[in-house]
Amino acid sequence: MSSQVYLNPVRLSILTVPRDKVWLFSSSILKLLHEASKNTTEGYENASESGHSQSESDDYDISSTSSSEDEETEHLMTQSHFSNGSGSKRNLGTKLAGSSKFDNSSKHDSLSISTDSFGESSTPKHNDSLKRHESDASIEDYDEEDDYFFHVAFTPSECTVICSKEACRSYFEQPLAVCHQLGYDDVMVLSESYLNLLIDTEGEFNNSERILELTRPLSAHKISLFFLSSHFTDIVLIPYHLKDQVVRILTKKNFEFSILSKSYLVNPNISNDTDSPDSPRETTSELEDNTLKLFRDAQIRPQINKKVRLLLTGARPGQVKHSISKAAQCISSGEVPEYFAITRTSLNEISLILPGSARQRSAMGFDYRSIIGSALDTIVPISLDLKKLPLDSTGIVAGLASRLLSSIKSVPEAMGSFEMSYLSMARSAILMIPRENLSVVSKMIKNMRNASEDTHKQFSDLLL
Repeated sequence: MSSQVYLNPVRLSILTVPRDKVWLFSSSILKLLHEASKNTTEGYENASESGHSQSESDDYDISSTSSSEDEETEHLMTQSHFSNGSGSKRNLGTKLAGSSKFDNSSKHDSLSISTDSFGESSTPKHNDSLKRHESDASIEDYDEEDDYFFHVAFTPSECTVICSKEACRSYFEQPLAVCHQLGYDDVMVLSESYLNLLIDTEGEFNNSERILELTRPLSAHKISLFFLSSHFTDIVLIPYHLKDQVVRILTKKNFEFSILSKSYLVNPNISNDTDSPDSPRETTSELEDNTLKLFRDAQIRPQINKKVRLLLTGARPGQVKHSISKAAQCISSGEVPEYFAITRTSLNEISLILPGSARQRSAMGFDYRSIIGSALDTIVPISLDLKKLPLDSTGIVAGLASRLLSSIKSVPEAMGSFEMSYLSMARSAILMIPRENLSVVSKMIKNMRNASEDTHKQFSDLLL
């Protein structure tokens, strides 16, 4: 199977806010969501309504079942949503064509939380930096319909908002200025602008390894990446100023770039340069080793949140506005779950990370009538606290994910396909694994820790 990587020309800003300071930004986030809702076209409203009728006969609300394992007993959601190709990671090219005309694999340098981020009330140094930043040669002109992407994500420690530079400037300037006045230096907009790559693997469901293969040459060149998984497609954010370099690298690694479709096309007829210093095997080993060394030196330990169950899902056709509205209500109430994310991947597609509990989802307004996919496919988060690392560290998520994927191949008890999901934040990162592989991955993480401790002890003994 071939893969396509669609480049969206809209420049994106990334805002990071500690969870205990999110209240300062709630109003701005609500404005962002409200505007996004206004610009949404519900192309499948009738199909959605008929789908509800179908689902009501096929599904049942598990609130009537035992609450101890409610996510275990919920019926599989109706799969009628697959009929138009909108229910899974597939047919991305068709959807994008009809609707228009992210590591924390890496961390990146930040910009002051003051209005320096937007070029006002800045020191001369920040003004010069901003002018250089804004005067970069612009990517090709884009239609307003290209400006659909937004991403709002919550973890126990952080909230990350990703939207267009224009939206960030419009909605978040005031709260950023307040944070600057209060001396909150842990609130920031990253200085780098990013571009959005949507990865389409043409229906490949076990595509975690494929995504790493696509991005490995970028990580090998120390390019800062953000990985974001959605129900419909996978997203990688690349630095705007490195766009041309990304094009060159991907062109050399079996990709063809089409200006008209804004996509890279895998060319299976071009052979891999296995003798290249950044060939897949060598790069994989180096990437994994460097990541584990980085963790060891900074005393970072991946934490598996075994008691947390999450669901990576999406809004049903015709339920996009509803999903944005319910997310806004949840944020305005101040009762956002520990893990929650809403991402718009196209004009008519909303991806969600929700609690695995059907009762919790229903309380938030996301019952089976409004979301798609199987409620049984819950995932477990593995958290990485990256506060000790420089913001320009690279290869973090990619390195750990690569080690887990390569290790699980040698484990006979690994159940089924191992599709990993990603949620990159500015100061943390989340890998999400299938619940059925929890015990296997737990052993792997433990072995990695033990190996790291043994290496550290051997090094210490040499110094004595």
